[in-house]
Amino acid sequence: MLSLPLDTALVPAPVSDLGVTNRVMAALPAPLRGALLARADLVELAWQTDLLRAGEPVTQLVFPLEGFVSVLQPVAGGGTVPLALVGHEGVLDVPALLGLKAGSLSGQTWRVQAAGLAFALPLAVMAAHRGEPALQAVLQAVLQAHAALRYAQLAQQLLCLNQHGVLQRLARCLLMARDRVQAPELFLTHDSLAQMLGARRESVTLAAGRLQRRGLISYSRGYLMLLDAPALHALACPCYDADRESAAAASASAASGSG
Repeated sequence: MLSLPLDTALVPAPVSDLGVTNRVMAALPAPLRGALLARADLVELAWQTDLLRAGEPVTQLVFPLEGFVSVLQPVAGGGTVPLALVGHEGVLDVPALLGLKAGSLSGQTWRVQAAGLAFALPLAVMAAHRGEPALQAVLQAVLQAHAALRYAQLAQQLLCLNQHGVLQRLARCLLMARDRVQAPELFLTHDSLAQMLGARRESVTLAAGRLQRRGLISYSRGYLMLLDAPALHALACPCYDADRESAAAASASAASGSG
């Protein structure tokens, strides 16, 4: 079950411009977006909360407006492998997006790494709109464009984990986090960064120290400031630019499909 605590349901989601903050929602025609948001809840994503744990049933789609969420794959021995970082550009999660039945069990954990707001939409609401002939084509175009993006990013992530060192991956991760919160200030502990990188905490501590000594970041007790984003970009692995190119292509595809 999507573990959004009851006290985090703020208000029924208004049919307003707030929905365009999420790029997947923004790509939908305004009447369809309004119909979906009218049935959604505006919820708070609390830091380090597991919205969904592996093995729990999926009942809702989550469209972040602020902050971001790690999609983590459990592995033997109790660890996890990071599969994706999802913020206002995306939705949780692709199998549900493509028609997963409500109640099907999740294979991943969704963990909030930066707090914010999101729309939570019951899968049944999305399924009902999929069946409307007038909306089916445009909805499918937008959802498939986003699904293609997520699969491209997953392939890039697996390549990154196998080919690039912790320092390059940390630079990439910090830029990705900056893009999603749209600010140079981040609140991330070493444990959070280790989860997002799929690396040991000690390795992340050493890499963060190197970035700080170079003057690229300032970091103290979970408060992290990006001081030199161009230098971080130069240090980051090519996966950062590849992800941005994939996102631009998906946005263009979604826009053409919904036009």
